[in-house]
Amino acid sequence: MSSSSGEHAGARAWLADVGLALGVFVALNVAGELLVGGGFDVTGAWISLPQGPGTTLLEAILAAALIARGLGPLRRARVTAACALLIVAAAAAWDTIVYFALLTAGRIATPLPFPSSVLVLALALALAWTAARPGPPRTWSKGQVVRSLAVAAVVAWTLPLVLMLTFGPTRYAREADAIVVFGARVYADGRPSHALADRVDEAIRLYHRGLAPVIVMSGALDEVHGGSEPAAMKARAVAAGVPAAAIVLDELGVDTAATVDVTAAWLRERGERRVLAVSHYYHQPRVKLLFQRAGVLAYTVPATMSRRLLKEPWFVAREVLAYYAAWLAPVLPMKS
Repeated sequence: MSSSSGEHAGARAWLADVGLALGVFVALNVAGELLVGGGFDVTGAWISLPQGPGTTLLEAILAAALIARGLGPLRRARVTAACALLIVAAAAAWDTIVYFALLTAGRIATPLPFPSSVLVLALALALAWTAARPGPPRTWSKGQVVRSLAVAAVVAWTLPLVLMLTFGPTRYAREADAIVVFGARVYADGRPSHALADRVDEAIRLYHRGLAPVIVMSGALDEVHGGSEPAAMKARAVAAGVPAAAIVLDELGVDTAATVDVTAAWLRERGERRVLAVSHYYHQPRVKLLFQRAGVLAYTVPATMSRRLLKEPWFVAREVLAYYAAWLAPVLPMKS
């Protein structure tokens, strides 16, 4: 076998492993949506497939095709598999067009104009190419199994990371019913940490632009010194000219899910459902996921950082695990 054909075989094997991992992920989303419902399926965060009665069926076909191709070259249904992947590629291409149209029109802003749909488009086309081509059976040696598991781990780690680096920094600032600020650390003397100050300052700018009439400051009481995150947030906003009457304090926001639940209930009481969600870029994919499940239309606005956070790499790594925990929350055992 020539080196060129060997390289092609290696590339096909690598793509098959990537497709296998993605197929399992899509299959879990389909199964969760059928068993749990309530917006369990999060594939829409990466690709906007045509919505309708056939969406779940299309995802099921896609998952089956990717898993079957990952286990070995397709002997049958190669055309079906390739067509399903080409539909995904077409949807990704449309998402990319819409993204750049919004960017050109000034409806969104981002420091990195590179949507995740570009990656989805390239990967879908590559997988369609491998699915349509016949090939020799895969030999599942111990080394092959280890390699496939390693690729699956990389894919699992990369999926939320892609959202953090593409969706996360994108600003969707527009008119809403309220601005919601997610809390962070407050020092014993009442000063907000750099992370919290940046979030509050972002909300102040949005309020002064007239994008929402009220700011919800959500956070917790510090377990060590008892300081209130929302109180520190309010003090900073009032000092910057935000009327105290335009600020709502939520001291039950002990974590992201709690903030979303409290805010969603507060919005329902007012007959409203649109918020500007302010947090750091790495946090925004999980914020969006939880607000969607709560029936709230959240436009995410990442806080402009006055300086890079010293623990930013740790926060990003932790957020990958937190994203999966939030995704799987509906099927995880409830704490007693």
